[in-house]
Amino acid sequence: MRKYKNQTLISVIGLAVGFTCFALATLWIRYEMSFDSSHKNAKQMYVIYRQNVFHSNAYERNTAYRMSSHLKETFPEIINATPLSHSSLTLTVEDTDFQALTIRADTSFFRIFDVKIIEGSRDFLIPGSNKLAITQEKTRQLFGNEYPIGKKVRMRNNDFIICAIVSNMSKRSNYAFDLIEPFSENTVSDQSLGGYSAHTIIELFPGTNINAFEKKLFEHNIVLGSGFGDINKLTMRSITKLRYTDPDIKREVKFQHIVIFAVSGILVILCSLFNYLTLFICRFRIRQKELALRVVCGASRGSLLAMLLVEFMLMLLVVVFFGFAFTQALHKPFLTLSEIQMSMPAIYRETLLYVGSIILVSFLVFWLILFIFQRRSLNVSIHRSNKTLFRKCSVIIQLVISIGFAFCTIIILKQMYFLHHSAFLSKAEVR
Repeated sequence: MRKYKNQTLISVIGLAVGFTCFALATLWIRYEMSFDSSHKNAKQMYVIYRQNVFHSNAYERNTAYRMSSHLKETFPEIINATPLSHSSLTLTVEDTDFQALTIRADTSFFRIFDVKIIEGSRDFLIPGSNKLAITQEKTRQLFGNEYPIGKKVRMRNNDFIICAIVSNMSKRSNYAFDLIEPFSENTVSDQSLGGYSAHTIIELFPGTNINAFEKKLFEHNIVLGSGFGDINKLTMRSITKLRYTDPDIKREVKFQHIVIFAVSGILVILCSLFNYLTLFICRFRIRQKELALRVVCGASRGSLLAMLLVEFMLMLLVVVFFGFAFTQALHKPFLTLSEIQMSMPAIYRETLLYVGSIILVSFLVFWLILFIFQRRSLNVSIHRSNKTLFRKCSVIIQLVISIGFAFCTIIILKQMYFLHHSAFLSKAEVR
């Protein structure tokens, strides 16, 4: 490694950069895909979408409050359904303002989501009441160690009384909340299916044919009457995929771009690994006489194999060190961009998991290459006529990987160019 310092340095930096990009991008992907996955029936939970009135190719989550009960009565595949309204607001406690996430829900909410009433009454589910339920976590923020039930909070220029404490739902949810409030009396009494007062979430029976059910849902027609037209072409999306498939969820970076970035990172790793292995094999051929001399002096083939594996592992450990150094330097802008709420030790654990997996695969490939050379006679290796075959194959593989990396980079740059100019044109139209 000292003798070929430049080659070692290039391999170490390339692998460290690739590891960092791949690990952070994969961490981001896993974070995005973990939303709402903690619910016990997450695989059977779906959000209903209706066709946009003004754009036939667009769909939206806003539906009528009665849509959930209508669908449950209409389709036997639905085991539970609930309406849900989600918002973020400012509430006041003793002249101090706090930010809070609230949902409007009814009793059906507790049949789908893993939320329990720990203490208090169910009055916060009575339509039109001024009662609230609060999570344990928000209780500590607002009242510290004080007992919250009976406390008064003010929001939307109205006073509400806390009547219950409920269990927390994971913050990795599209419907995370701090407070639960009831629907208004007008919303509940409205029998129309054409409104936009809630999101409709359904839970299907296990084993339901999803494609067949989606087709039935799409073909289902709701006649509103009174000249309001019909509601048809309903569709649904899995609640676990909502985070990265709903176009209305505002995000700085699209999920597809994160995937492309992760692919770019793994391509950098592959290119660097192939480059290192190519140089290592070339040096291995140069060292054949040295290795033969070691065998003559009593070294076993196993000890030679161990020596070369230790050399490779030492290089990978240096790569891990630089990879963590890059992660440490980049974690603040990364967390700001991705909006991931995760501590640095947790990021290190996740990064080490992904890097460790790649190192294990690299180690197995490296061991296989050495094993092949070990099984051959050193004399045959020294006098092998076609010495350039491996190098040619390696160069071709690296060229293919480089083309793939360039392709991913071009896609990202073109998308950034498109988004930048789309935003510029939108601002110009507004002006």
